[in-house]
Amino acid sequence: MPAHMNRSATFIEEPSLLEEKLPDLLALTNAKVEYFDISPDGRSLAYVSAKQGGYDLYVCSIDGTDVRRLVAMYPEECIYPKWSPDGEWLAYFARGEAFKVRVDGSEAPINLTYGNGPGRGHEQVHWTPDGKHLVFARPGPNGFMQIAKIPTKVPDGKIKIQYLTDDTFNSTDVDVSPNGLWVAFMSDRSGHADFKRMDVYVTSINGGEDRNVTPNTYEYYDYRPRWSPDSRKLVFTSDRTGWRNIGVIDVRTSQTRMLTRSKFDEYNPRWSPDGQWIAYVANCDWNFQLMKIRANGSGNSIQITNGDGVHGGIDAYQARGTIRWTPDNRRIVYTFMNHDRISDLWVISAAGGVETQITDHMPEGLKEFSFVEPKLISYKSKDGLEIPAWLYRPQNAENITTPLVIYARANTKGFHVKGFYPYIQYWAYKGYSVVAPQVRGSGGLGKRYEFLNYGDWGGGDIDDFAYAAFSLAEKGMVDQKNVFMQGGSTGGFFTFSMCHRYPDLLKAAVAFYGSTDLIHSYRMKSGSSMPVHGDVVAGDRGGPDMAPDH
Repeated sequence: MPAHMNRSATFIEEPSLLEEKLPDLLALTNAKVEYFDISPDGRSLAYVSAKQGGYDLYVCSIDGTDVRRLVAMYPEECIYPKWSPDGEWLAYFARGEAFKVRVDGSEAPINLTYGNGPGRGHEQVHWTPDGKHLVFARPGPNGFMQIAKIPTKVPDGKIKIQYLTDDTFNSTDVDVSPNGLWVAFMSDRSGHADFKRMDVYVTSINGGEDRNVTPNTYEYYDYRPRWSPDSRKLVFTSDRTGWRNIGVIDVRTSQTRMLTRSKFDEYNPRWSPDGQWIAYVANCDWNFQLMKIRANGSGNSIQITNGDGVHGGIDAYQARGTIRWTPDNRRIVYTFMNHDRISDLWVISAAGGVETQITDHMPEGLKEFSFVEPKLISYKSKDGLEIPAWLYRPQNAENITTPLVIYARANTKGFHVKGFYPYIQYWAYKGYSVVAPQVRGSGGLGKRYEFLNYGDWGGGDIDDFAYAAFSLAEKGMVDQKNVFMQGGSTGGFFTFSMCHRYPDLLKAAVAFYGSTDLIHSYRMKSGSSMPVHGDVVAGDRGGPDMAPDH
């Protein structure tokens, strides 16, 4: 069955991508797999790939055979595929809308929302167990993110959207209970609207009054709730230990128990189908390992994977990816990448052992390429704070002074992992050293480090970038007269700020979609954007109207 063009797609011609030059080959690495789901019977996988130019929807057997492109999206994208409970449909997000398509490809994709789709940054949709509705987060009539529900039948008139919440706070990261009665989500209702605190809430699948199941935890960030198979408990991530660790909530009593208390940031917890285990990923010096622990808290965590790279990922930051148990509890499917492998699907026994690759998206012309492996270094910033960083040196440059590219990460609490960065590999190939600092405010070193630039964007974090160059120049590794900088989003803001704070250091800079005017952005913010433009920028001092001197 041929792939269907998504109804929202604009073009139908296949892209023409050249492969004779390194930039063209590196561009092909965008075919990586970051979003996937496993079918209810465990026999098939659905995933998103840009192997043919657009971020298209594919299905394949669990062993990677019988690959079919189900939806062609070029030049746009679809993300977050989700199998229906009966295994006959796939829901996904594309161009601001929620779609569904038959897995056998016998029908064209169906737009279920028509202007009422999930909100940007919260694109995941969830089926109700009876398959009759999708639940997701989207901006409500008051501008704040709300939990919404729509029918999955083909629309025959005005879209019937039901809001399960209606608060002057953002409610996001929804999960539907397996018994179909409840919806869990996260919401910050402290009044601060920052990234410093969060709670887990539960409400009826039909809406009504919601309930905070992590009460009296004002200074903690409790988030990403996921239902247990019996619908009695929720696993979640919390920073109440000083690190992002894994805990369990008894929904009836609201009693919580932290299962882990490691000195690693941990993410993406997933119940085994029998409810006996919880798998998750741990950030170990920006290499991510797949872990598991008994759901009742007995025993210690068990590391399942080994080796450098990003096993699993966290659906965000610079480590996008995820994990899924197979329905028989025996295996875990996950995304994996490292410095010389783009993100693909892999599978491993839940007991550990041999890791088996399922998909292979590395371009043929790069499979024998000598990618540069980064080294984790550290240096002192202006105020003496020790800053870790990944350092990439060109091949055979041990005793050579090279130009330097400072690579700024994105996201407010983002970080650099030992993953695949095509820009960095290109610069290294061209003879540049590249430093990717984990500047203050980055994730991976616990709660305290994450908030060192709280209310001080463009301050100490910019010093951290500059002193990376100073440190490497002092050691004779780089030429301080040939320093460049590149960054996108938050990294773009860092790059702009670097040009302002250290104008004589940079010879050139490239900023992708970085904010150039935080005051204007703050004053024009919507309710859903308050966390970024409020206290994260100004800290406890408040926004520019409250603290004009800052």
